[in-house]
Amino acid sequence: MLRQQMNTSRPVGMGSKQVLPTARCVVRGRVAPRIVAQAGDPNKPIQANSTGTLSSQSGSVMVLPRSEEARKYFRTVYDFPQWQKHRSQYRLIDRLLQIPASHVMQNIVPSLAWVASISSIVVGYMYAYDHGSLPDGFPAISPNNACSSFIQNTSVALSLLLVFRTNASYGRWDEARKMWGGLLNRSRDIMRQGATCFPEDDPEAKKALARWMVAYARALRIHFQPEVTLESELAQILTPKELEMLKAAPHRPVKAIHAMSQVIQNVRMEPIHQMQMSNNLTFFHDVLGGCERLLRAPIPVSYTRHTARFLFVWLTLLPFALYGSVGPWTIPLVVGVSAVLCGIEEIGVQCEEPFGILPLDVICNRIQADVMNTLKDDEETKAVLMESMGRDRFMEAPVAPVPVAAVASNGNGNGNGNGNGNGRETVNVSAGTSKKTLVLSDFLQ
Repeated sequence: MLRQQMNTSRPVGMGSKQVLPTARCVVRGRVAPRIVAQAGDPNKPIQANSTGTLSSQSGSVMVLPRSEEARKYFRTVYDFPQWQKHRSQYRLIDRLLQIPASHVMQNIVPSLAWVASISSIVVGYMYAYDHGSLPDGFPAISPNNACSSFIQNTSVALSLLLVFRTNASYGRWDEARKMWGGLLNRSRDIMRQGATCFPEDDPEAKKALARWMVAYARALRIHFQPEVTLESELAQILTPKELEMLKAAPHRPVKAIHAMSQVIQNVRMEPIHQMQMSNNLTFFHDVLGGCERLLRAPIPVSYTRHTARFLFVWLTLLPFALYGSVGPWTIPLVVGVSAVLCGIEEIGVQCEEPFGILPLDVICNRIQADVMNTLKDDEETKAVLMESMGRDRFMEAPVAPVPVAAVASNGNGNGNGNGNGNGRETVNVSAGTSKKTLVLSDFLQ
């Protein structure tokens, strides 16, 4: 049998040390130690808000450091002039001149400073050694065959790690952007359905649907970008009671979806239209769950930590391997190589959590504009179409087309029918019944 025992030694007197709890696993009389994670264990799993409540639900605006504030500059939204500049024939020179203002370069300055310091120490030491300025007994530290072999044999592995890291991070960014693009499309679709299918004598239902559509987008944005408050975003959209209800909700995007569902289910409309709109609301849940998955489940931290440690050691040993061949040029060369590799790693880190660099505010503004314009232009659209198509035809319900495929059979295979079809041609798809097949000659007679 398997049983576990916890032994805790107690202090015997003043000045005695208290031993931390240890765990023993007793299996058939043998005692085997088991690792117990302590408070300061660096390998302890990172589980922030394990109940699922995000810190953005507190309603307070987070104060971000400079490196996090700089992420706002990655929220690019292109139009035709931006694409023309993006394809400019002078883009290489332009990007080179912008290196001092690059936020990626600013974020890797501490790493570059470390590598430059190590390179300066190596170059200064070897310069003094070569000129005999050091006391006897000081060894030469470069060229170092061990460092050179390490750099040569691990360069490919480091490149593969960085490439995989960057590709995985870009995949997360692309997935988040597609989900928010889908949210924009579904918002337009639901509002179109509401404006078309809701009864004309219930305009307040259309307004309520529009309000909560915008409220969901804004609440979802604050859920992943806690840079603004709910009041500043929705004070002019929701009624005071609706705003207080949303603020008090434990999960605000879910509350907004629930409100839209209540609006749809309490409106007199065709059941098929209610089902279609409810299916669109299910997509909103999918977007919410997908975004929370990206936020709460990063790329495995062991992979990220190993890549960072590997890169740090590789760049630290690089000056020892290069001084024998390039001499004093070791410093700028190592700094340049470090800028390239650390920049790739920094881009991967920035893209891994995509919501800080996505223009969610711009997407929310587009959703609000399209939803409100659909609601505002609904009456005008109907009036123009009624005038151009004719009021009677416009208000007439669509008639299902009469299928023409085969003459109804009475089941005896002769194709004459039993008189119950009233002369209409229908399609009989029942198993075991005979059907008449129409060929081209039947239509040419």
